[in-house]
Amino acid sequence: MRIFWILALTGALGVLGCGSGGTGGGVGSSPTITGVSWEAASGCAQGTRSDVVVTVTATDPDTAAADLIYTGSVGGCSGPIDADVSTISCPNVAPYPGTVIVSDPDGHESAAVAFTVGVCETKSCTTDPDTCAP
Repeated sequence: MRIFWILALTGALGVLGCGSGGTGGGVGSSPTITGVSWEAASGCAQGTRSDVVVTVTATDPDTAAADLIYTGSVGGCSGPIDADVSTISCPNVAPYPGTVIVSDPDGHESAAVAFTVGVCETKSCTTDPDTCAP
């Protein structure tokens, strides 16, 4: 009978997993975004569409940096945030709110990080302390 309960508990742990408290997936760690930076293109002018390079800094203790998956956007701007360094295009008429999430191949996700790209602005923010929140 004791063997039955050991096998039952082992099976339940295998199905439910014993994750790290992150979202998604089973066993393993979730990525953490530590900072976001954005750099306006040289010669940027208010009211004129131009490129902005967005860099997301993230870590995951059990996943190689090259295997992390980036998902995000900046409202009012075109182009996705789909890598650690992404180029978007903004019309430069107002501040634009952005959000990014980093996930790993096991389905674990970071907390969403919100930030605001100003007109022709080059700036960065960190998540500890949180200087990203708009």
